[in-house]
Amino acid sequence: MNRSAIKTEAKEALVGKRLMFLVAIIVVGVLSGIPGIGFIVGPILTAGLFVIGKEVLAKKEVRLDPLFTYFKDIEHGLKIFVVVLIVSLAVAIGMLLFIIPGIYVALKYGQAIFIMSEHKDMDIFDAIKESGKLTEGYKMDLFIFALSFIGHILLGMITFGIYLVYAMPYIMLSMHNYYIHLKAIKADSTTIIDA
Repeated sequence: MNRSAIKTEAKEALVGKRLMFLVAIIVVGVLSGIPGIGFIVGPILTAGLFVIGKEVLAKKEVRLDPLFTYFKDIEHGLKIFVVVLIVSLAVAIGMLLFIIPGIYVALKYGQAIFIMSEHKDMDIFDAIKESGKLTEGYKMDLFIFALSFIGHILLGMITFGIYLVYAMPYIMLSMHNYYIHLKAIKADSTTIIDA
């Protein structure tokens, strides 16, 4: 996996679109922070943000309406929420055990929200299992990829969050792009095995 190329693609895709993608991220953050309902709408909005991320990576115009895509189909939105809830609980339990199991679970099952958002008819537990299969052999690579943004996070902390206004679209889009590349690699390896 070429982590540098994934980041470069994200950076290039953001040219002229960074502000609108940032607006989408802020909308997700604000609505997810509403007491009571934020807990429920946050995962569904995050899946909508992924839809916008895919459009940015495909060099399409940034629109905010995809944020609300999964509210139009309540069953699909509910599945996304439950997937995120199950994964979050598993990560929390892993963190309580000794941080490392929590990180492992987050790396293994963290792609489930993207998988569930792309597969409306998939079973909740199948999406979680599929995330495990997708990250098989790539958990350490994904960990290193996530760690590569630590400088941006630290700089954001030093600047009291001001730098994150610039960095968050890049970080978020890079994570979306990582999933897209990982999915393509796994699809190619399955085709080779099946042939």
